[in-house]
Amino acid sequence: MSKPQLFITDADAGLELSAEEYAEADFQPPCKYERAQRRITVLPPPGHYHFLIVERIHELLVTYKFAHKHVIQHVIQESWIAINKKTDRRPDLAVYLHNQDAQQQIPQRIPEIVFEIVSPGSDAHDRDYVEKRNDYEQAGVQEYVIVDRFEHRVTVLRRDDETFVESTLQDGDDYTSPLLPGLQIPLKGII
Repeated sequence: MSKPQLFITDADAGLELSAEEYAEADFQPPCKYERAQRRITVLPPPGHYHFLIVERIHELLVTYKFAHKHVIQHVIQESWIAINKKTDRRPDLAVYLHNQDAQQQIPQRIPEIVFEIVSPGSDAHDRDYVEKRNDYEQAGVQEYVIVDRFEHRVTVLRRDDETFVESTLQDGDDYTSPLLPGLQIPLKGII
């Protein structure tokens, strides 16, 4: 007899799940569900401005992808990253490059670049700036980009050997990346 499908709702915040249970579960929309230290974290559905920022950056990355087919393999909204056996993340945007890891399957395949758009509230701020920074650094993400419309800045964390080196961009700056030669994303109007 087969095991019944686990259905996770926003009432399940804090529920402890194994990696296998998380992988097999169904999740009730419109919330986003991550797993941190084996416990379900329920993220409310993104607001209007959050959605617009994700959509704009996604459009620019996809345009770049089609112009540079040899660089980007995938640009995925709310991809799934298995950080380790205790933690799974669903970033706003994940960029997977063409490389030797291209045969590895998501969620074990780690994207080279991750974008998170900060949601309102101190919990969301701490999650994006502290918890996810540590998770993505541990997982081997090459570049973690935190878009914060509340503080009108973009924090770019680029890997230097084993750790991230931080830089900050402001409203009039352009986001560029050594991983994406020729890409320029003007931040005016995004933050």
